[in-house]
Amino acid sequence: MSDLIAAYSGGTPPCAIGIVRMTGDGCLETLKKAFFPYSPLEDKKMAYGRLKAIDGRTFDICMACFMKAPSTYTGEDMAEIYCHGSEAVIALCLKTLYSLGARPAEAGEFTKRAFLNGKMNLAQAEATADLIYSRSEQGAKNAAALLSGHYFKPIGRMRQEIMDTVSHFYAVCDYTDEDIDPFEYQKAESSFKEKAGYLQSLYQGYLRSSALSEGVKVALIGRPNAGKSSLFNRLAGFERAIVTNEEGTTRDVVGHTVSIGGKLFSLMDTAGIRQGQSEAERLGVQRSKKALDEAMLVIALFDLSRPVTHEDMEIAQMCRGKKAVAVFNKTDLPKKADVSELERLFEDKIYVSAAAGEGIGRLCQWLEENSGAGSDILITGRRQAELIKMAADSLSKAAESAAGGMTADAFLLDAEQGARLLGRVLGDDVDIDIAHGIFSRFCVGK
Repeated sequence: MSDLIAAYSGGTPPCAIGIVRMTGDGCLETLKKAFFPYSPLEDKKMAYGRLKAIDGRTFDICMACFMKAPSTYTGEDMAEIYCHGSEAVIALCLKTLYSLGARPAEAGEFTKRAFLNGKMNLAQAEATADLIYSRSEQGAKNAAALLSGHYFKPIGRMRQEIMDTVSHFYAVCDYTDEDIDPFEYQKAESSFKEKAGYLQSLYQGYLRSSALSEGVKVALIGRPNAGKSSLFNRLAGFERAIVTNEEGTTRDVVGHTVSIGGKLFSLMDTAGIRQGQSEAERLGVQRSKKALDEAMLVIALFDLSRPVTHEDMEIAQMCRGKKAVAVFNKTDLPKKADVSELERLFEDKIYVSAAAGEGIGRLCQWLEENSGAGSDILITGRRQAELIKMAADSLSKAAESAAGGMTADAFLLDAEQGARLLGRVLGDDVDIDIAHGIFSRFCVGK
């Protein structure tokens, strides 16, 4: 058993309910000295009672639950007290538990104990952190799928299959008199190649996963006063960018992250594209073009209330090769633009009034449909992704060596290296400093 730790694990006070949790040796005895239920405490059942300070005075009437090891989050005896969420009550509850022998938990220590006690592997611990810090519905679903072992169970099986192949070869070599099936070189090559391809697909998914945490990058481009900032503010839900009738108001890239349809989008309102009238405006246009290069999606905005210019045509040409939508703005004003040529240059076209809010729903639908962030579950941790990439490279090398006619004892060394790397993905033989860095991401109560 481990020493007893306690920490606050609820929302920011003041709140309706504060959660104080304990785990470790002497958990039940300590709970009974602080919490006095009106009915006997039973394993994994809520109890109603009084919370008392060291001086014996009641300072809250609340609920508590005791959970007996090993079927708990940490694998140890655990208890949670569901007190009223005032700062004073929470502080006194923790003070009482510390006075009774518990010590303050370190950041991530509950999850670290879950890992050390075999309740989860290191990859699942990292997924727990992703779940805590998820900013979108899709990000939360992705983290929950990783936590449930969506990819890590197959990785564990893959690692075992590699080691079985290696063991089979050495068994054939060492026990020549035994009735053991011969080692099949072509079968080993095919297996390693297939596994390398699967791991490469996981790594490619990681490269796309930034959309879950940072948002799909969306650049709003157009000439000055086309209504980019108004549209940006409409999508953001508040006045994030300055809007005036003066041209060239936006001199730099203004960013804001929004959630649309459960998916995260990082909007970038850029400076108007035109021949700069000042050094500041020229630098702003340069940054606009850089934002366009980095964006996954582009909203090219055109002003229906003014004639089309060569700058509009230049903006349309800049969108070539990008996933872009032509948004024709100011439908609430008299139309003075012939946009037929612009319409031919874009596959997707939407008419809106950023000022009146017309057509914004259709634009949001376009963003959601073209985000590229589908229902696939993606690896999001850099540590895991780098190890998976290295394992894929090792297995690819083993398959190529087998196909090239190398002896099995030579190419199986690369396969064994791949298996070791997959073990490190799951937390086997992991450096203590790396593990400490992972758990330090957590808040104290987790």
